[in-house]
Amino acid sequence: MIEEDTQQPIQHSLKSTYGNDTDWESILADTPVITAAEKKEWFSWMKTTGEFASLILAKHEETPSLALQNDLFLRSIRDRDKGIVKHLQEFFEGNRVFEFMGLAEEMDGQYTVTHVMGEGIAALEGAQFSQGEGFLGRALLTGEIDHWENIEKVPRSIFFKRHQFKPKSLLCYPIRQDNQSTKLLFCGNGNHAVFSKRDLEIGRTLGIMLESHLAVNSLQHENDEQLRRLGSLIEICKLMVSAPDITKIAYILVDIGLNLVEGTFSSLILKETNYKIKLVSRGNASGDIAMYAKDVVKRYLTDENGIKIMSPQIHETAEGEQVIECPLFTNGFTHGVLSVGIANNTEAQIQEHLNFLGTLSIIGGVSLQLARTGEENYEENQANALYRAIGQFDPESYKENGEAANLAGLFAMRLGLDAAFIKEIVHACYLSTYEPEFIQELFPDKRISFIVKEGKELMENNALAWDEAGAGGQVFALVKRYAETQSIEAIPEQIRNKEIVKGFIAFIKESQVVEQQLDLDDEKAAAKGIDSVTSTIKEMDLSPREQEVLDLVIQGLNNKEIAQELYISGHTVKNHVTKIFQKLEVPDRAHAISKVYQLKYHSS
Repeated sequence: MIEEDTQQPIQHSLKSTYGNDTDWESILADTPVITAAEKKEWFSWMKTTGEFASLILAKHEETPSLALQNDLFLRSIRDRDKGIVKHLQEFFEGNRVFEFMGLAEEMDGQYTVTHVMGEGIAALEGAQFSQGEGFLGRALLTGEIDHWENIEKVPRSIFFKRHQFKPKSLLCYPIRQDNQSTKLLFCGNGNHAVFSKRDLEIGRTLGIMLESHLAVNSLQHENDEQLRRLGSLIEICKLMVSAPDITKIAYILVDIGLNLVEGTFSSLILKETNYKIKLVSRGNASGDIAMYAKDVVKRYLTDENGIKIMSPQIHETAEGEQVIECPLFTNGFTHGVLSVGIANNTEAQIQEHLNFLGTLSIIGGVSLQLARTGEENYEENQANALYRAIGQFDPESYKENGEAANLAGLFAMRLGLDAAFIKEIVHACYLSTYEPEFIQELFPDKRISFIVKEGKELMENNALAWDEAGAGGQVFALVKRYAETQSIEAIPEQIRNKEIVKGFIAFIKESQVVEQQLDLDDEKAAAKGIDSVTSTIKEMDLSPREQEVLDLVIQGLNNKEIAQELYISGHTVKNHVTKIFQKLEVPDRAHAISKVYQLKYHSS
């Protein structure tokens, strides 16, 4: 319907907006016209209809709108690529549950209202407040969803009045994010002083939907980034080992460092002789790149300080630019340094870059060694590089794989297998984190991928029967299961009568005999023995905390009990135990205990 005497301006507006292709004149001629006399009649009819609709809706007032809630959750999952503001706008325009909505975000220590929707609230956009200030600040301070009604004359509403906005009811929902920051969703009404139960349920659902949407997006982004970097590392491995060449390796490292870290510049400084270096660089360094390269040589590639830096470091240049510097080394020899400039990165992003570039430098160091020494021990170096790369992304698997490999080598020798086959089994344990197909591409002439595939099928109780698997797959499955559980009880009962399994169980029990032989029945003698062992531990090259942990390991405490005893986390205990094994050069607890007692009796 259109009002009387408005046909011409409406027709002009339609033509200017939508063009002349449509016969707007005919359409308007068929459109009912509301005269001044008819308005009263129409208003009366609409009022009656509205009252009738209100009566129907009132019956459902206390029942949350499940259909609307379900639609919100479906949107948050289906439309992951849409931003949080877009979701809010679509909800507000399609479902007039609230008369106004807004979003506040943390900026420079304060919170700013970044987006608003609804009538009379526009002036609030850009307004700032602190935690604890007014209704919005209180919700951020408590971190809990809250709502207030009849707030027109409440002192805490002064924040809104300063910006010519007078809400009567308000609901706030703090939205927590993985990076520890918090957004604040707020909504309510300017004409209604109270919320219905349905309104509150819809508000909570909207907040949960937005929080879930942000969490899913964050996880998806993190997963995509990890997959992208892992895929790049795999491709780097293929490129570098296909035909080792120093120049090619240098360009690959520089390009990957610049593109995947999205740095300001990337450079590789290679040591060619004691008096000559090679510099490959891309991007825009803030200062003289040649001068920077000479400074890197002094800090990393000379023996003046007698200190070999082998882990990635963050360095600030004379121009104030932050640079991640990664030494490329093998067997204690530093071949060069990969440097990547970074800018405007969070601590979490910098840590990700450190992990990735650390892995890249390990692979690059081994590849440079291969290029310089030819293909001598090629397989050993490549397997070692891939195994060390696991340590950057999954320290737990790195530790388990190492324990399994050490155990596999000892047990395979006990079985009398030939040296080449033992080596393949050991490498299979080291590389078990990777897919067999990838291992096959890198070692096409070896049985490593077949051992991994067979062993995993045995561990997962797939169609492959125990007797159908080869000795390599059986050894792999046994040592991996034991490395994961540290218990022979994890070996399924139905295979314990198999020859290799019986031999493995006997082998594990034998490795624990030394500890059992030293247990003393007499409590006093036992205490004396522990004191004696404690003094032996103190003579080892371990930190004070590592000495405490090893002492408790010998007393028979597990990781959880050690954590409780020393008031530290279980994760910290794991790290200490791993470092102790590395320093003592042992694969597990039994060997660590054995070594302590061996040292004790040798010294006495």
